Amino acid sequence: MRLNNIVLTGALAASAVFGVISQSNAQTFNPELHGAVLFEVQDDWAFDSDDKTTEVNTLFTTIEPYLIFTLTDGLAIEASLVLEPVQGTDPGDDTFFDNEGLYAEELKLSYTDDDFSLFAGKFNPSFGTAWDLAPGIWGVDFAEDYEVAERIGFGGSFTLGSEQTGDHTITGNTFFADTTFLSESAVTRRAELDKSDGGISNTEDLSSYSVTLDSENVAGVNGLNTHLGYRNQSDGDADVGLNRESGYAAGANYGFPVGNGVDAEVLAEWVGIHDVDGTADDVDYITTSLVLTILESWNFAASYTRRDMNVAGGADIDDHLHQFSTGYEFENGVTVDVGYRGTEEAGVDTAILGGLVAYTYEF
Repeated sequence: MRLNNIVLTGALAASAVFGVISQSNAQTFNPELHGAVLFEVQDDWAFDSDDKTTEVNTLFTTIEPYLIFTLTDGLAIEASLVLEPVQGTDPGDDTFFDNEGLYAEELKLSYTDDDFSLFAGKFNPSFGTAWDLAPGIWGVDFAEDYEVAERIGFGGSFTLGSEQTGDHTITGNTFFADTTFLSESAVTRRAELDKSDGGISNTEDLSSYSVTLDSENVAGVNGLNTHLGYRNQSDGDADVGLNRESGYAAGANYGFPVGNGVDAEVLAEWVGIHDVDGTADDVDYITTSLVLTILESWNFAASYTRRDMNVAGGADIDDHLHQFSTGYEFENGVTVDVGYRGTEEAGVDTAILGGLVAYTYEF
């Protein structure tokens, strides 16, 4: 049954993509490979914590190739690979490039025209933006909780707008959690997800979905962008007594020149998740940030995220994360950042000093 459901989903999704293509003008087959590879090396030194077992040094790498194999002007196969730590470590142990595993985060067929797109396969459904856009070394850390990733299904987007109103893109996605061999990892093994494992959207049918509206240059204001999102994820078929999860997102970011070679960007986002992971708990996230770019090379970033969890039948949990970092981008594209992160999670305060070296190679 599992294989039949996945194959049927893939067939329907591919039919939808190719159905639109067949109605458009014929395009010349012209295969070409291009993309980008992000290289990062990060060191986190937790030098002070209420929990002494977390006072460790963690050195790790993240490598993210994004590959696009174009077949025609509009049709492409896209793949996003990730090499990063995929297993936890023992409390109190320093780690140096430990437990690094390689897996496929996305593998999809896409078709893009001037004002619409369709995609099918394994992908990351749209919902929220702070998990991607919050600046600094650790600005995205709490917000990554609500990123929706590694789902199988299909979706599409449509863009409309003008110089006076801005560009507005509505995106719809329907999906389920990846339970194929693509949920495993190489080098260090990450176990394949099975339907029997349960978990949110682990249904092998298209009963989970998200809808988002992303707007650029809103009302003709250059640099003002907004995001609205809704998601609804089914409890897993193997779950007992759990609920559907629903979530809402609303955010904005605005980039503007300050003067004398200084540019600024501010961001604010609220996300509320009801029945998070199918439980009776609710959680709210508020992320705010500011980044200053000086002479296109120096950056100074500050961010703050609050995570408030309303625990059913228990005490509420209020977590906080603040981070400050500064960095420099060299002419060859290499960036070096250093900073400080402070968190309070479940009543435990932890302070971290760290650094990040990054480079993106495009081809």
